[in-house]
Amino acid sequence: MSQLAANLRIALLTILALCCVVVPDGTASAQTTTKPSPYRITGTVVSSTDGSPVRHCHLTPSLANATAPGPGVMGARATGRGGGPPNRFSPVVANNSVDADDNGHFSITLPSPGAWTLTANARGYASGAYEQHQEYSSSIVLTPEAPTYDLVFHLSPEASITGIVLDEAGEPVRNAQVALHIVPAPLPDGSQPQVGGVRGFTQTDDRGIYEFANLLPEDNFRITVQARPWYAATAQQGRGNNVTDTSSTLDPSLDVTYPLLWFPGVDDPTQAETITVHAGETYQADFHLTPIPSIHLRILTPASVDANGRAIPAFPVFERIIPGGGGNFGGGGLMPIVNMNQPGGQMEVSGLSPGTYQVRVQSQNGGPPRSAVVEITSGSVRTLDMSAISSSTANVTILLDGLPDSGPGENSIQVSLTDTETGQQFFPTNGPMNNFAGPANQRRRPGSPPPDRPAPRRGRVIEVPPGQYEVSLFAGRANAYLTAITAQSADVHGRHVTVRAGDSTLTLHVAAGLATLTGNVSLHDKPTVGATVLLVPASLGDPGSFASIGQDQSNTDGSFDIAGITPGQYILIAIDHGWQINWSDPSTLRRYLTQGTPVDLTSSEKLKQKIEAQTP
Repeated sequence: MSQLAANLRIALLTILALCCVVVPDGTASAQTTTKPSPYRITGTVVSSTDGSPVRHCHLTPSLANATAPGPGVMGARATGRGGGPPNRFSPVVANNSVDADDNGHFSITLPSPGAWTLTANARGYASGAYEQHQEYSSSIVLTPEAPTYDLVFHLSPEASITGIVLDEAGEPVRNAQVALHIVPAPLPDGSQPQVGGVRGFTQTDDRGIYEFANLLPEDNFRITVQARPWYAATAQQGRGNNVTDTSSTLDPSLDVTYPLLWFPGVDDPTQAETITVHAGETYQADFHLTPIPSIHLRILTPASVDANGRAIPAFPVFERIIPGGGGNFGGGGLMPIVNMNQPGGQMEVSGLSPGTYQVRVQSQNGGPPRSAVVEITSGSVRTLDMSAISSSTANVTILLDGLPDSGPGENSIQVSLTDTETGQQFFPTNGPMNNFAGPANQRRRPGSPPPDRPAPRRGRVIEVPPGQYEVSLFAGRANAYLTAITAQSADVHGRHVTVRAGDSTLTLHVAAGLATLTGNVSLHDKPTVGATVLLVPASLGDPGSFASIGQDQSNTDGSFDIAGITPGQYILIAIDHGWQINWSDPSTLRRYLTQGTPVDLTSSEKLKQKIEAQTP
């Protein structure tokens, strides 16, 4: 090839390469250009109190999870696509959080369509989701037909509760444990839930001051405080080793403790003050503690020996039962100090104040733990024999009937008993339930012949004080719901059971096939965002009914999703921004039901229903 021909070839290749770069529709260009996503959420973040822009607010989108458990499973509130606090069910979080500008404006580009939950955080404001009300919020629904959505995000200035804890001399009490209990709002049927849970714990600092910050406005709370005098004899003895019996030699002025108090300083939870916090408000809740004589409890633990015949000490675990605490034993009260270990398996616990305690001793020989519920009154000195606890505790064995057998971990079901008087919630001491017909090594393989006689069913034991309880079933992936409860040595009325001291058995009859209801809410032929959606059982008020009220909040396209519904007949209603309704009067719900839509849900049915919103 001549030099001229070679130069012409190089020039031609150079021109072709330049054409590939500059031609908009060229093949090479198309392979290297990424088309921007059309899905965006834009808007402005403003203060809910005065409408002023919230500067530099941080916003995080997350793809809402539609698999949350519903009311038919738990007998509680549903959470659908838009329902539930942010990140409760670990949604997919987009990696494109943004900060609003000086005027509160923001724009977020999202990678895909879907129902997006948008949360906001800003200094001095309570963190929350878009249109959040109590446990519910509205998702922003983006589709190929509607890829963008512009909104106004109302963020509330944070509320807080603070206070100082002082002793009898007016001096600050440091390291006092303060608990913030949630008081749930009345349910739509007018009933008041007993269990609200604990919002959080904190301790006083060296100035005796405590604080609960970042509280959502309009929520209701109650506060408890418990502490011990720094000079108390039990506190000093608890630091020693091999303490001997000194109960008879203790200085009475040092053998003292502080009672558990509810704000504003009462020991009766029914007299506690309910605190409602408002946007931007700081509520002051102070306590003054006065010591009382410490109560002593001697405990006789079951005798256990090791392989060499030596006695094995068994140390009891104490937890205080706080009415309405929302946990197994009040959400983690202070542990009393065990300040004595006497020979012969006898121990003494001091530093106790009046109240109800759960005492548990783990068996040292592999047997089941022993547990007792003891009511301690002022001035009492008593002995608790853990070998004879049946007289003070109801040992309730829970059995399941109705689900097919499955492998380990599948169809795992949790059962709880909730005290209808105190709201205390109790769970099995030996873990969640699996509906096995018998022990794992006796389960029948598919296709194998049945055994000569059925294997004994495996149960779970819940230890509770004698009384009346509501049975709740957390079905997980079992897709199960209650159909009936039968009992031995207990009385049953629908979900409610009355148990006495000693042993009893509850058989929970369950069925698989929870229903799902989805749909859209409109008002004047337009989608309604933030509407309260209620699915009310036609059997509401029947003590023998196992159905409960389902609830959700409509999204930006008016959609709602209530999952985990017990099959049956219901009435569906939607109320435009109905979150401020006072449901304490049962007649309020009846007024809306007269304009509701009847819905009949069968087992495993997935029904879609449009509904017109009512005005509050």
